[in-house]
Amino acid sequence: MKKIQVNNLGYMRGCPKAAVCCVNTGLFYIVDADRNLSVYADRLSPRFYDRESGNMVRLADFSAFNTKGRFYIRAGYRRSEIFEISDTPYKDIRGEVLHGIYLNRCGFDYESDNAEGRIPGKFSRKACHTEAVTSGNGKISAAGGWHSGGGYGKSVLRTCTALGTMIYAMRMFPESIKGNERELLLDECRWGLDWLMKMQDSDGGVYDKIYTENETGSNIPEEDECVYKAGEKTCLAALRFTAAAALGAQCFGDIDKGYAMKLSKAAEASWLWVLQTEEMGYYMSPSGSASPEGDGVYPLEGEFMWAMCELYGLTGSDSFRDMIRKKYYMSEFCGFGDFSCGGFGALSYLLGEKPKDRNVEAFIRKRLTDRADRMWIADRGSGYRTARSAGGGYMFGSNFHILCDCMAFITAFLISGEKNYLVGAMDQFSYVFGTNPMGVSYITGTSECRCVNPSHRLSAAFEASGGTAVGGMIVSGANSMRSDEYSKWHIDRDAPPAKCYVDSAFSSSTNMPSVQFSAPVIFISAFYDKVGRSALSGIRNGKIN
Repeated sequence: MKKIQVNNLGYMRGCPKAAVCCVNTGLFYIVDADRNLSVYADRLSPRFYDRESGNMVRLADFSAFNTKGRFYIRAGYRRSEIFEISDTPYKDIRGEVLHGIYLNRCGFDYESDNAEGRIPGKFSRKACHTEAVTSGNGKISAAGGWHSGGGYGKSVLRTCTALGTMIYAMRMFPESIKGNERELLLDECRWGLDWLMKMQDSDGGVYDKIYTENETGSNIPEEDECVYKAGEKTCLAALRFTAAAALGAQCFGDIDKGYAMKLSKAAEASWLWVLQTEEMGYYMSPSGSASPEGDGVYPLEGEFMWAMCELYGLTGSDSFRDMIRKKYYMSEFCGFGDFSCGGFGALSYLLGEKPKDRNVEAFIRKRLTDRADRMWIADRGSGYRTARSAGGGYMFGSNFHILCDCMAFITAFLISGEKNYLVGAMDQFSYVFGTNPMGVSYITGTSECRCVNPSHRLSAAFEASGGTAVGGMIVSGANSMRSDEYSKWHIDRDAPPAKCYVDSAFSSSTNMPSVQFSAPVIFISAFYDKVGRSALSGIRNGKIN
């Protein structure tokens, strides 16, 4: 095990900087890697037992050190990997992640003119999964979108959250994402939105996924012989579709009005379908939530609020404004992923240009900062500085949830200016890229500290033909459930939660990538690019500018 864990992407000048050390000494030194000369020294924090890893750790905080260069940390006779300190250490990772998302497209001909210059020969392939699939209403064309996990299935839910993350990155940080990069990101968002509209039935309902019951056979996607089907039409899928389509319509409104109108009509159709569901009746009932079966509709309150906020931002309709006023107090306005999308609803309302209710706005801000305060307490109680104890622990997709926590810290920082939230955001980001008990940068690639064996059929296909795994993909990460057979055999039953990880293509529960897992890196790196250009001065009276 590595004894000193650092952020392998590097550190930004002027931002919080820390490493985690499992050593028995009291001092640490920053050493210039090119001259092999110590240039900074300070005391390590007192020893601290981190129960989620089982390690005794010390923190090396070197936030005060802002010299550009290549360095490593030495503590006792241990040393870290070499890292960089610069003004823009995260400028390249966004393009790398975006390219990884691009390579996961389904139904795209990478040998076409559209792919010229973006695809090295080892990643070239023909369009896959172009055949129609069986749905509850006959056959539908489901080509397009992104392979959403380790296999070749596709998920409406994951697509919607990935789109929300990428579109809000462009909306909130236009200074960071511009020019050719913005064009590529818009193209990727359009690719995802095009597929979403194929998943909408004629009655406005939305099929939640494309799946197969037995995913076996050739790893080469264009030769895949599995039989795929459309999932069920669900209220959850329709709500997320409504939100993503309405957000997409706003994003493309000044770029392609015809396309924006198509998205707008699709969002309105899915909302009309939602209005006919039992879930809508429970949600709008005087009691506010509970279904007769007792399972409630609380799991959907974030989705309802996101959809209503995006529709209000799109249409300015008083009906959506009134529903938000009626139900805002029920919503947590937290989450950017699997369990809740309330955070997107918060961004939609705060950033929208339509008239706002002061009580609603104040409530949203309070919810966001209260959540950040709870995460900050958890962060300070963690040896590796994550908020997982306040966010559900280490489960499938733990890295994604940690990146969502990072987005939550960033949002709270932008509306309040509270510096602790900035520290918390960097803690989460650094964890995923190296300051974790495994000392792994949880992104696929070829460098020594990265994941090289993702549980990913497409990567296996490239490797079988002499290529490499797709780079730029965030893998799921530590998972204390160890829910695949390989992980059960190769991860000790008594392993602490944060150490339940293995870099193997057979470990689907810990090493599976997803477009949804990767998208937050685009948002977060764009934020840090803005910070590097004095974003702190852009905060005025607690508002996102």
